[in-house]
Amino acid sequence: MTKPANDNYLAADVANLEALFADMLAAYPELEADEELRADMLEGETNFHAVLTRLVNGERDADSLAKAVAGRISDLQARKSRAERRKEAMRSLMFKLLKAAGVPRVPLAEATISIGKKAASVEIIDEALLPAEVVRITTAPDKKATADLLKAGTDVPGAKIGEAGEQLSVRVA
Repeated sequence: MTKPANDNYLAADVANLEALFADMLAAYPELEADEELRADMLEGETNFHAVLTRLVNGERDADSLAKAVAGRISDLQARKSRAERRKEAMRSLMFKLLKAAGVPRVPLAEATISIGKKAASVEIIDEALLPAEVVRITTAPDKKATADLLKAGTDVPGAKIGEAGEQLSVRVA
């Protein structure tokens, strides 16, 4: 039975296929050694290709959505920046008006605008001259250098080469 591409049964279908594959190998041990026969059996006797097609379609849909959302986020961030600049321009103009009028406070129906004292802020003139106790230094592991040392056979305390695994490749035509 073929289900629509947007169904919620993919995990169950994968589990069912895994169980079916195990049963097929138990019933027909020759499938273990003959990759071509196994591929033909999987295609002809199961919905293996249909499930894989649905999975690829779901993966492609999720990828497209992620890219669209990333684009939208980029657009919204640019819009946010413009709005923030506009806000600062409006605040600057209000400040100029109140200073020019010589009025420190103006109550309006929408808001009360006032000019107040601002706390002094620290200005860094030359970072190189700052004493160590007022400078933050962050460290991060150099994974490439660590990998190079480990591959060369050098012991690196606190690091090891992880297990090599398998990775999926999906090439869309």
